[in-house]
Amino acid sequence: MDHAILVATGTGIEDTDLSIYGSTVFGSLPQIKRLVITAQRAGITHFTIITEDSNTTLKELLANDNRIESDINWTSIDKDIKLESIPYLLVQSNLLTTPETLSNFMDSEINQNEILILTDTAKTKDFSAEEKSPNSGRAVGAFIASGKLLEQYFSDGISLNKIVPELAENGKAKYKEFSGKYWMRLSDDKDTPKKAEDLIFNYVGKTATGWISRNINSKFSLPTSRLLVKTPLTPNMISIGINIIGSLCGIFYAIGHPVIGALFMHIATVLDRCDGEVARVKLMETKKGQWVDTVSDQFTVLSFLIGVPLGYYFVSNKPIALITGGINVSIFLFFVFWSFYFLSRYTTSGSLVTYFEVDKLVEPQKTSFARKIIKIVRPLGRRNVYSLAFIFIAIFGGYPWVLGITTIAAILFFIHSFEDIIKLRKIKPDKQIQE
Repeated sequence: MDHAILVATGTGIEDTDLSIYGSTVFGSLPQIKRLVITAQRAGITHFTIITEDSNTTLKELLANDNRIESDINWTSIDKDIKLESIPYLLVQSNLLTTPETLSNFMDSEINQNEILILTDTAKTKDFSAEEKSPNSGRAVGAFIASGKLLEQYFSDGISLNKIVPELAENGKAKYKEFSGKYWMRLSDDKDTPKKAEDLIFNYVGKTATGWISRNINSKFSLPTSRLLVKTPLTPNMISIGINIIGSLCGIFYAIGHPVIGALFMHIATVLDRCDGEVARVKLMETKKGQWVDTVSDQFTVLSFLIGVPLGYYFVSNKPIALITGGINVSIFLFFVFWSFYFLSRYTTSGSLVTYFEVDKLVEPQKTSFARKIIKIVRPLGRRNVYSLAFIFIAIFGGYPWVLGITTIAAILFFIHSFEDIIKLRKIKPDKQIQE
């Protein structure tokens, strides 16, 4: 199924005027653009958008956006609508949901004379009789039906709160239970944009990896991201800006202020969530963006690895500091080049987080004792963990402890990477790990 009809006129199943929602803005996007991009990511390549009149201003809202690659056919309520004899995804213009929700729904079969109604049995309060299905679920606002069936009913007017109940009463309705992260329908309530934005941010706040990132760092990153979505800054700009801040950590380590250096690294780590949060809210996630974030992150880590031994050498005048620092930087560069190669050859992702899923490929082989140990301590290698730890290490242990622990971690990761390289030589690089 790759055709969809977006109904931006007439009345919805909840008896609301659908013509007022297309231009509603939240998360920096007008609803009509958010809905088109969402459906497009679910697999829709052809849209028929039904509006109040042919001169609708909604056209301007979709113009000149290179994210929209689908064919769009605009039609108005006063024109005869011609559709093909194929299944169509039918969505009312005030529905907010995810591509996964629509994709799951579209993976359904329907007869030519039936309509499939997406319902959510988990939401059963405060809705009108028109929305209620026989399974006591609430109609979400997405349907599937053949074009010829819809064409027949559209000839009598675009009113979903009339068409859907009538088909149900005639025994032509089937129901599929909602499967996805979230959904809501915009209303004429003046607070509906805020509620919609709150819902999206609540969702993106749960997508982070790691307990610290989800439960601590998000308390700071989400309010920051709420401000950033209101600016013209792109996620890539945010990624670069955050890691410029992070790179200052090495300067402060080098000039004799390890605690301040550790604080700058941790600030950058906390804010590192913002580019992803903004991208998901603005629907600007791209593989290129993942790579920009991944590459820019490495400058913060490299700054840290250079700054620590320099600072230690300046305060102690011990050559071992520079020797150890040189080893750490060499191992880091080796890991960066190897992990980038791994991402490009074995995965569909540009995020370094995906590297830690390498076990999916190598675990079927015999696991060494060293690898078993590394798997236990591997969570400590996530920056949202060690950046916080290094603040306390810098306070209570100073340069020797920071450099010593960094060196031990670098050696473990070198062993980890080297073993991965040996084992992956036996596996064909065919993008086996998906995003």
